[in-house]
Amino acid sequence: MELSIHISHNLPGRVRFRFSKPLQEVDKLKLHVMEHEGINEMNYSPVTYSMLAHFDEKVVDLQEIMIRTALAFSLENHLKPVQVTRKTERQFITPKGIVAGLSIIVSGFTALFLPLSPYQKSLGWLSAITTSAAVLEHVGYDYRKKGTVDPEVFSLVFLANRAVSGRNLLLPSALTWLATFGRHFSPEEGEGILLEIRKTGDKEQHYEVNVSKLAAKEGYMDLLKVFAEKFLSSETGFDNTIFEKSKTLLKSHKTNLEGIGKKVNRIILNFNQ
Repeated sequence: MELSIHISHNLPGRVRFRFSKPLQEVDKLKLHVMEHEGINEMNYSPVTYSMLAHFDEKVVDLQEIMIRTALAFSLENHLKPVQVTRKTERQFITPKGIVAGLSIIVSGFTALFLPLSPYQKSLGWLSAITTSAAVLEHVGYDYRKKGTVDPEVFSLVFLANRAVSGRNLLLPSALTWLATFGRHFSPEEGEGILLEIRKTGDKEQHYEVNVSKLAAKEGYMDLLKVFAEKFLSSETGFDNTIFEKSKTLLKSHKTNLEGIGKKVNRIILNFNQ
C-alpha cells in the first residue's frame, strides 16, 4: 500500500492531515513532530485516520510541520516513500468573475474582428477593471475560508504593470483571469510532492529526504492555467506549489532542518527538480 498524507484543510495556526492508513504508534509520531518549537498540540482521530495540529505561525512554518509529519509517518512504516497532497473541490465562479470573463470575450472579439473600433481601448480597460475586482473578491473569499491567500493575487501586479505602461490590457487581463479561475473548469485541483527518505551517518546520524513533484493528470484547462502561471512567473515571481514552498522553507534555514528523535541531529532536503 502506498503511503500518503492529504492536507484536508489549513487555517491560521491549524492544519489537518489525513493519513492513508491508521497510525501504529500515535504517541511516538506526535513526539517526533512536536520536538520542534511552536507545535502546541496534535490530536489524532482513529476513525478518520486524521491528525489536527495547532501551531504558532510565528515560530514554525506549515511546510516544516508537513515534512516532519511525513517523515515520522515513513519511520513507522520502515522508511517507505510518502506522498503529500493537497486538493480543493471545484468552486463556482463568482458573478464578478463571470462579468470579467464576458468582458474579456467581448474585448477579444472586438480586437479580432473589429480592430479599428474606437471602443477597443475602452473595452481593454473594462476587462482590466472587472478582472481586478473579480480577483480581489476571490482572494477575500479564500482568506475568509482558508485563512491564507493564494498566489494568484500576484497576477494583479502583472496586470497593474501593463496598465501603468499603457500597453494593451486584453492579454494580461485574460492571463490573470485564467490564472485565477481556470482551475474551476476541472473537477478538482491538486498538487503534491513525493518524499523518499533514507537514514545516513554513524556517530552523527541524519535523515536525507529526496523531494520531487508528483506527476499530475492535467486536462485542457489545467494546461492553460499552467501556461498562464509560467508566463506570470517571469513577470511576478508566481509561486503556487507545495514543492516550491518547501524549497523556500529550506532557504529560511541556515543549512538543514532540525532533526527528529534523540539520535538524529538534522534533516537534509534534496530537491530533484
